[in-house]
Amino acid sequence: MIKGLGLSLVILIIVVFFFTIDFWYMNHYDRERESGKGWSWDYTLYILAMTFIIILQPWLIPWLGWTTTLPWGSVLQIIGGILVLISFGVHIWARRHLQRFYTERVEVQQSHQVINTGPYALVRHPIITTFFGLAIGVFLINPSLPTLAMMLYSFWDFSRAARQEEDLLSKTLPDYTIYMAKTPRFLPRMRKP
Repeated sequence: MIKGLGLSLVILIIVVFFFTIDFWYMNHYDRERESGKGWSWDYTLYILAMTFIIILQPWLIPWLGWTTTLPWGSVLQIIGGILVLISFGVHIWARRHLQRFYTERVEVQQSHQVINTGPYALVRHPIITTFFGLAIGVFLINPSLPTLAMMLYSFWDFSRAARQEEDLLSKTLPDYTIYMAKTPRFLPRMRKP
């Protein structure tokens, strides 16, 4: 298993890559938005603070984590790494389809429309699915109390946000109710209904 400073560096690379992608897409598509910036500074600063703890924990507070010298510990980290890479790929795919309609808060723009192409043809909230995948992947890479807390918080917060978004979009976009009936929330169906 990777541990200590090496593990902190792996998590730092994941975080830097994610925020680079996220800010690039926001900066690129925010110019096309009718309602200004798509990000929320209070949310971003909160996430950065939590991320700082998660990055430093393996190096400075290793006793909050769990490690093993057995081979399956490394296998779990590899599975976590693969899950993180898959999540990055789907995240980029979803952001390219959502474009200016992405926001960190629930809102509807004047020309808002149902996006049902690419990953949105498979699930209603592919970006949220990628956040779940990233949280699980980071937890498998660094099983610790801070990453467990982050994972549980992610499930709670993003599930709540998905419900709020569905409520707002089903009230403001007539086609969204039909889209909801045909498309699963977070995970694609294995077979056609």
